[in-house]
Amino acid sequence: MAESVEQQAKAQQTDFLHHLFVPVYMPAILFATGEGALIPVVPLTARALGADLATSGIISGLLMIGVVLGDIPSGFAVSKWGETFAMRAAAIIAIISAIVCWKAPNLVVLAMGVLMIGIASATFNLARHAFLTAWTPPWYRARAMSLLGGTSRIGYFVGPFLASPVIAFAGAQSVYWIHVCACVTVLLVLQVMPDPEKALARNRASAQSHRLEASTTPVVKAPANKKYAPYVKHEHKLPIITYFPILIRMGSAAGILQMMRASRQVILPLWGVQLGISSPHIALIMGIAGAVDLSLFYTSGQIMDRFGRRWAAVPVLVGISIGHLLMPFATAEWSYILVAIVISTANGLGSGIVMTLGSDLASRYAPDHMPAFLGGWRTSTDSGSALGPLAISAMTAVAGLSSAAVLMGCGGLVGAYLMFRYIPRLVGK
Repeated sequence: MAESVEQQAKAQQTDFLHHLFVPVYMPAILFATGEGALIPVVPLTARALGADLATSGIISGLLMIGVVLGDIPSGFAVSKWGETFAMRAAAIIAIISAIVCWKAPNLVVLAMGVLMIGIASATFNLARHAFLTAWTPPWYRARAMSLLGGTSRIGYFVGPFLASPVIAFAGAQSVYWIHVCACVTVLLVLQVMPDPEKALARNRASAQSHRLEASTTPVVKAPANKKYAPYVKHEHKLPIITYFPILIRMGSAAGILQMMRASRQVILPLWGVQLGISSPHIALIMGIAGAVDLSLFYTSGQIMDRFGRRWAAVPVLVGISIGHLLMPFATAEWSYILVAIVISTANGLGSGIVMTLGSDLASRYAPDHMPAFLGGWRTSTDSGSALGPLAISAMTAVAGLSSAAVLMGCGGLVGAYLMFRYIPRLVGK
């Protein structure tokens, strides 16, 4: 009897995740595909408008800067107008911004368009994150978040493949219309789908009921938030100030993780160039590594839900750090491939970990200010993503690429210690 109840609970869980596909995952795949298609085109557009290599890199970096600048305002927008409204607004802003980039007469207008695409991306991503935080039961939240992380990976993986034939037949400028079409499709999906909150509320209540029936131990109600009062001493008008002690602890660790993830996308191609590997081979190796990363995203959620968040966060940071520390020893193509696979395997096993930790913290410490808290959380983590390539560039200029790899690896080990130190006290098991 207990076994049949447990099977029914697992079926209920699968049904719940299926209900998330249309309102959350499908728009996420579409939006990420459009964004992934235009990322390689931005520097080409800048070059066509007369920018040198350094300026082209700066304009491309404005996309991530826009994300960081948009995180906190997006939290207030989601709090005031709701997740669905925020996703629609983000899609509309992205459409307008892509058209601005397409028609940009000079570098200033192009830079403004790229910055606004980043802000729209921040709003869209935070709305999805807040929606899942509010409607996903904690006991399989990590699987839902890892699937959300996987949809972004799918979009960024597919986008460049869509851009390639468009560039070949219609020119680089036409790629911006892929993002326009993707965002228009997002608006159509959001318009025609039924109210997701009603369906998800029913499924959440049913899933909770089956979980209680399947449980063989009495359910102990979690203590009130007063237990965690040392982390939230005073309430301020700005929630980000109220929860700053929590954000600085876990946000720093998560920011280091995001910095390591961003750095790998820069240091792996650069190391291949330093070894004298041809560009097609580097692209192929990066593609294989990306496929390994993509194949592991659901495994990450299972590990976090079953064993606790620490068992994903710490190994991921240790694995990426070891990959960076091994980089100076990769003196041949086979060893370069091995290092790339080590880093990608570790990164794939952490799919959704940053969003899951943010949701856990928001649910526990800021249930009344959840979107605003997530805005502060994503500012911390996205800042790490923005700093990663800059850190690699600066350290390479000062000490060389080998030293940059070692320093980043050591920084990742510091992040692993912070994760190990604070996750058991704050979130997860």
